[in-house]
Amino acid sequence: MKKTLALSAQLFLSLTAFGQYKNSSGIRIGHTSALTYKRFITDTQAMEFMASGRNQGFQLTTLYQFHKPMDIGFNDDFHFYYGVGAHVGYERLQDRLLNGPFTPPTLEFQDRERSFFTMGVNTIIGIEYRWLKIPMTIGLDIKPYLDFVGMRRTNLRFWDTAISFKYIF
Repeated sequence: MKKTLALSAQLFLSLTAFGQYKNSSGIRIGHTSALTYKRFITDTQAMEFMASGRNQGFQLTTLYQFHKPMDIGFNDDFHFYYGVGAHVGYERLQDRLLNGPFTPPTLEFQDRERSFFTMGVNTIIGIEYRWLKIPMTIGLDIKPYLDFVGMRRTNLRFWDTAISFKYIF
């Protein structure tokens, strides 16, 4: 029991002394809310995985990120990060079809809801505060994406902003 307690204390002190962590998991709250997991590959590079719901569908996103400490003078726990990645999933959207094979000149439309396969590319840029004494991080990011929905139309969203809360382990 004493060895486990001593090992836990040493691990906690090493995390706070170096200001770095290896894994975190939490929630991203925004336009594309998600459950998220981040794993550092090196001290400055990480992979982040997100499982999210958007447009009554489900998406999996992978991002490769670069982290840089911010020198703001009063605190060393702020980090700037940026990265790129991709996503796959499906969405439920309204599909507007012409009504019948011989549509009259009034062009009557019929709306129906359909599921579409989606894939696309993502970028991310953000600021993260590493509160290692708790241990958790709080982040604010913007994650623009380009969707290829149903392989017949595209959707670009630039202002996919969110706040995230992650537990460090």
